[in-house]
Amino acid sequence: MRVAVIGGGVMGAATSWRLAKRGVDVVCFDRHSPPHALGSSHGESRIIRSAYFEGSYYVPLLQEVFPMWRELETLSGMRLLTMTGALYIGQPAAEAVVGAEASAKAHGLDVEMLDAAAVRRRYPGHVLHDDEVAVLDRQAGFLNPEGVVTAMLRLAPDVRRDHRIGSVEKLLAEFDSVVVAAGPWTPELLDWMPLRIERQVHAWFSISRDADWFAPDRFPVFIRQSEQFGDVYGFPTLDGVSVKVGRHHAGDFTDPDHIRRRVDEGDVDPLRLMTATFMRGVSGHVTRTITCMYSNTPDHDFVIDFSPHDKRVLVLSPCSGHGFKFAPVIGDIAADLVCDGKTKRDISRFSAARFAPSSHVPDDQAQRH
Repeated sequence: MRVAVIGGGVMGAATSWRLAKRGVDVVCFDRHSPPHALGSSHGESRIIRSAYFEGSYYVPLLQEVFPMWRELETLSGMRLLTMTGALYIGQPAAEAVVGAEASAKAHGLDVEMLDAAAVRRRYPGHVLHDDEVAVLDRQAGFLNPEGVVTAMLRLAPDVRRDHRIGSVEKLLAEFDSVVVAAGPWTPELLDWMPLRIERQVHAWFSISRDADWFAPDRFPVFIRQSEQFGDVYGFPTLDGVSVKVGRHHAGDFTDPDHIRRRVDEGDVDPLRLMTATFMRGVSGHVTRTITCMYSNTPDHDFVIDFSPHDKRVLVLSPCSGHGFKFAPVIGDIAADLVCDGKTKRDISRFSAARFAPSSHVPDDQAQRH
């Protein structure tokens, strides 16, 4: 079997790795030279967590993926996953708090409910109002995205960089199957995919010299929900002098070839105000910034399915800003589907038929698990 993977970001790289592991002749194409800073798989750190407030149906995939990340570390000799725990902070009725508790209850996860006083005592880098709470998710941390993509592509037998694919159909003349993992460029290849591409900004703010509470062994990754700032998230310091923060789903919609890469004060000011309001020991001085892109589906769930028009084409995970952590298991699901036509994992919520008619695919081809 010969398989083409379009996209060398984390999903395409993971798929190439897992297909190669099964002995498949796989070629991975990317229009740039991954790992690069032009898509969604960069920026030094990406959160991974277990008590998934977006939906408890994601948790079985997360429980499976942690050993896969450790497998990749062993194969590559690189440190890719750092466990810190995660804090979900907000009002007791906040989605992150309620959803994390629900996922933890449904799957028996290791979490702890903390009131404001407990958070202040344990994690002095956070400022909480008296009526706020937090859920501590102990099975959580962060990944190194550039290292991850590098490690996965080293395990892929044939990576063709700076190679833009203009047509899935042309590849099908040469390959048995095509996996489309092109992230924000997916609509160029699949015109039925209703993605909205969202510009995201991350900023690193300098920290006080005595703010040792931001060390990775003392400061969990966090997601904080508030009426004032929406969803914000952040990381411990990785360089000893700064912390990285961002806002979730707060960017302008764009297209991947015309995204505004320059970051200005209008981008940074909400993050600066957030850190001044909710964090201790963080200055307003920005040491660096980056932009990346979210590829949003209308319901913000993934797509992991055959094209409704051709089972030789597998569409892989427009991630809607929360998919990076799943990459090895999504790559393995892709290998299941390409090699066996089905998977044992429940991916029924990630069907392509949500967005395009499936009548062109026979019933026996539409089975996914």
